[in-house]
Amino acid sequence: MTRHYAYGLDIGDLDVVVVDDSKSMQAILRSTLLSFRVRRVRTFDTAETALEMMRLDPPNFVITDWMMKPMSGLALLRTLRQRKMAPLCFLPVIVCTAHGTRTLIDRVLRDGAQHVVAKPLSPSGLHERLLWTLRDDRQLVMGDDGRYVIEGVAQTLDEKARKWQQIGLEREVVAAPKRSPRRESPATPQVLDPAAAERKGFAHVRAKRPHPAA
Repeated sequence: MTRHYAYGLDIGDLDVVVVDDSKSMQAILRSTLLSFRVRRVRTFDTAETALEMMRLDPPNFVITDWMMKPMSGLALLRTLRQRKMAPLCFLPVIVCTAHGTRTLIDRVLRDGAQHVVAKPLSPSGLHERLLWTLRDDRQLVMGDDGRYVIEGVAQTLDEKARKWQQIGLEREVVAAPKRSPRRESPATPQVLDPAAAERKGFAHVRAKRPHPAA
């Protein structure tokens, strides 16, 4: 087990690789990171090119976009986390996305990312996450699929999923319409008028008439 390779560094010590297929986003991230006074920023249009250059000259931090082709940010993350990619497998990775659904965030974190950042990027939010990551002492451990993941993340996400499921069930119970208690049907009243009984189809009902001899 080991911590990521940027653990304990100052923000001014960072050598950051940015991977994004948008030139404008590359420029924004470069400008933002340099304003934080990081030591070095390198930008790449594709994950494939970034991987090739990182093998030759490893950085100590990676920021990647999610939606890229042919290799996505998730595929880049999963490639980096393979044991055979050492020492790159121990790099901290932040994934940027404009589609931050709960499912996407869950998947990226389970695959070993330190953070997911929503676009459009907030400089203060990115700065906060960079500093948090530099203090993140969680261990990287080997997962069942032969890739490094962050220790305890899967268990935490599973527990949150169970809580959300329980909340959903409780909401369904609260939202369900309440049924009124069942009432017994009133007894059929006795028919006293023979003519009315005939009209209503109760010909078998007859009221008692006085005897002629009475």
